[in-house]
Amino acid sequence: MESGDDPLAAAAKERFGLDYLYPYQRLVAANILDSAAVGAEPLRQVVLLPTGFGKSLCFQLPAFFLPRPTIVVYPLLALMEDQRRRLESLGLGCVLFRGGQSPEERTEAESSLKRGVARIVITNPESLCQPRTLALLKETRPSHIAVDEAHCVSEWGESFRPSYLELGRIVDALAPPALSAFTATASPGVFEGVARILFGGSAYRVVAGDPDRPNISYGVVRTLSRQHSLVRLVGEMQRPVIVFCSSRHGAQLLARMLSERLRETEVRFYHAGLAKYERMAIEDWFFSSDRGILCSTCAYGMGVDKKNIRSVIHYEAPASVEAYLQEAGRAGRDGLPSRAILLSGCADGDRLALEKDELRRARFRALLSYAASEDGCRRDGLLDLLGAAREGRGPCSGCDRCEGGGRGPREGEAEIRDFSAANAFRFTSEEALALLRGEESGRSEPPRCALWGAMADWDEKDAAGAMEQAIDMGIVRRYAAWPWRGRIAPARRHAHGRAPSILEARGR
Repeated sequence: MESGDDPLAAAAKERFGLDYLYPYQRLVAANILDSAAVGAEPLRQVVLLPTGFGKSLCFQLPAFFLPRPTIVVYPLLALMEDQRRRLESLGLGCVLFRGGQSPEERTEAESSLKRGVARIVITNPESLCQPRTLALLKETRPSHIAVDEAHCVSEWGESFRPSYLELGRIVDALAPPALSAFTATASPGVFEGVARILFGGSAYRVVAGDPDRPNISYGVVRTLSRQHSLVRLVGEMQRPVIVFCSSRHGAQLLARMLSERLRETEVRFYHAGLAKYERMAIEDWFFSSDRGILCSTCAYGMGVDKKNIRSVIHYEAPASVEAYLQEAGRAGRDGLPSRAILLSGCADGDRLALEKDELRRARFRALLSYAASEDGCRRDGLLDLLGAAREGRGPCSGCDRCEGGGRGPREGEAEIRDFSAANAFRFTSEEALALLRGEESGRSEPPRCALWGAMADWDEKDAAGAMEQAIDMGIVRRYAAWPWRGRIAPARRHAHGRAPSILEARGR
């Protein structure tokens, strides 16, 4: 069928510059449009498509044809602003309702909606719960409600965003002919929570694409010093790069550290605590940058449309495999080869121990098991955790394991372990660090010891942190009692439970 004979294809070409609609896009859009027909049954559907597969088009395209507005519910202000800019550039009228708007902004948005200028309403759960907003939207009788990043309904509603749990009540009050929940990643447990909260037990359809992103190569770097590994990776990996971390303060510290260590000027941090003008300035900078390094919390993790991000590094493990795949999916939205690396360290276990909620602990443990696994394809491991069907799954298109890597000791472990074995009971941990880093002792000749300078490229603080981790994890032992007080040796014990003597340790 020529695009001129097909209104959907013609609108896609004219408004979005697209020559082709994927079958799942056409199916989702057709479901939404069919629901507007007189006498049609209400539509309830879950659309499960990977990041970068054109989910937004599935609800933006039908909005041109529906008789009344489409409400799109987003989780993050950054995503709301990004979508507003995109829609305005496409000539698709939209309004935005969020907290912190001035009276003038609010009045203008309400007027545009009442006059029928706006085809799409951009908002978030908190704003929808406001009586004034809900009353106005009820008057407009929306044709479609789209909940984007719908895994947040279950992930965040049951923890720190209780307004997500009110979405079912709001849907009932607005009674739209069509309700769609869009997400890139959802395990069976999250999937059930979304359906229960949004659909309240009603029947629903599922439109699912393959959650695999073949152009992304997945990997895990196990390390005794996340900071050292991060500096190395950012220095080696293709730009632009996003570094995800768990806290706002952490994002700021990492940005400062990377700028100093790499002597880079194109490093910024991003989180939800920034002022609006600050966030917009950073978004604009990163969008146009080909060399940028952005250290961010999950505030930049969902849907902000920079297509050429080549690398994503997780400085810390996120809360679940869904969150990891969602954030890793920021890479390679243009379809070109990209990489996603997860840093893994012993602090992950400390975080797991502190988590009191059973469900969140189980989901975090599943991701940690993926990172700690000794064998198997990374891609298969992630897809298995999502409950993705294996039928028809082809060979891995890129992961560290299938490319012959992803095994061996933690970064820094071999150097510290082998040094302690070759020089058992000779040096304190401080002396060992100086020797491992190749520091001069004031003598004309380097000290006579094995593995001198094995960590010469390590920062002093990173190496010290790695040594303490090695001691805490039992990779090496630092003795507390005379005659070896403060000295290190391999963390092994004699068959009778006592420390080996110096003669035994030296093999005499």
